[in-house]
This record gives sequence, structure tokens and C-alpha cells, in this order.
Amino acid sequence: MKKIIALMAAAALTAGAVSCGKKTGSAPQKPEPKTTEASSTEAETSETTTAVTTTAKATTTAAVSTTSAIATQPDPLGGGVFEYNEDGAVVFEADAKTADDKTLIAAAQALFESACRTEMQFSVGCPFETDSDDYIENSLSWRFYRVTDSRISSIDDVLNEYHKVFSDSHPNEISSTYMEKDGAVYALCGNRGSDIYYSSSKVTGIKSRTDNEIVFTVENYYDGSDFGGDAYTKTDEFSAVIGSDNVWKAGIFTLPY
Repeated sequence: MKKIIALMAAAALTAGAVSCGKKTGSAPQKPEPKTTEASSTEAETSETTTAVTTTAKATTTAAVSTTSAIATQPDPLGGGVFEYNEDGAVVFEADAKTADDKTLIAAAQALFESACRTEMQFSVGCPFETDSDDYIENSLSWRFYRVTDSRISSIDDVLNEYHKVFSDSHPNEISSTYMEKDGAVYALCGNRGSDIYYSSSKVTGIKSRTDNEIVFTVENYYDGSDFGGDAYTKTDEFSAVIGSDNVWKAGIFTLPY
């Protein structure tokens, strides 16, 4: 009998041990909620990444749009209304009479600057090749050197080049810097320097106008501060002569330097 009771007790202990073993083995399955939390984090990370990507795309699109806007801004020469031709004169795409004052002043500024460059080339220097060993002298013993450019055989040829920027309706001083002798042209080639005080020039307004000429006011600025003097301004007139082909050439003009 004692053996039977002992066997029953052992059987009960064995059943209890087996039951505890099942509970212990199921314990590692509890961290499942962590897996769920990880999935939520991954989802949030995915959403954040998508948002960043979308923002980056929007920023890139905005940058492209800005660049495109800059590229289509009007050009400095009147927003495409006028431009320089190959000779340095100003030519309008349409009738200049339809342009506003701001555009006319901008065109005058462009022509004035071209006139300065051209006048400097013709009256101070010489735009043509010359022979420094072949020269003649005027009554003041100034030397004029022979022009070797094959296009130039008379003063009229010089004027034809000069009048590509300057109108022939106004006087000029070409005859004082070029001489003609024995079928050849000689240039003074003064090569003087420019006014050391000169700073800049600005066409500031319209003074008068007719059908074929507009007279502008020009402010020439000079700065003598580097040499102990005071800055000052000179006011001049400048005119644009308007041709039938909408080409503007310089009329009234004074080289400011």
C-alpha cells in the first residue's frame, strides 16, 4: 500500500513538473509587442523619409523655376527693343516713335558710349594700320603717318568709316587729324591719354525732339579727390539722328575725356 501511495505521489510530482515546464517554455513568446513597436517605428521612418524626399523635390522644382525666370529677364539694351548693329550704331526693331522715354534714354546711353569709343579711335588714335617710317608734316610740324589699310585711299574713305556711327548731318573734325597727299591718307595718331579726372557719363533726360532727331542731356562726372580736388559734373547735349531704316547715329557730341 505504501508503495502505491509513493507511486501516486511521484506521478503527481511528475505532472506538476511537466506543467511548469510548459509555462517556462512559453515565456519567450511575450516580447511580441516589441515586434509591433518596431513595425510602427519603421512605418514612421518610412513616412519621414517620404516627407523629406517630397520636400527635396519641391525645393528642386522651385530652384529650376527661379533659374528659368532669371534667364527670361529683359536684356540691358532696352529689353530687345533695340541693339547695336555690326558697325556700332543703334538700330530699333520697331519704330522708335512708339518707344517710351525710358527706352529712348537707354538707347541714347548705348549710342553715346559707342560714339565715345569711335571718336577716341578716330580723333585721338587711328583705327587703321599705319607706317611709322612714312610721314608728312603740317604747318605746325606735326607728323602724320601714312595709312596702309587698302580700303583707305582718301579722306572720304575715312569719313565713310566714321559715319557708320556718326551722322553726316553734323560737322566733325576729321580734317584736322587726317591729311591726303598723292593718293594716300596720313593720320595724326596723337595717342593722347584720357582725362584723369573723368569718371563716367549718364544720359539723364530728353531735351527736345523732332521726327528725325532727339536731343538728350548728358551728365559727365569727374572725380578729382585722388589729386586733392573736389568731384564735379559737366552737363552737355547729345543727339541721336534717326534714319529711315530705324538706325540711330550720333549727331551733337562732345568727347567727355
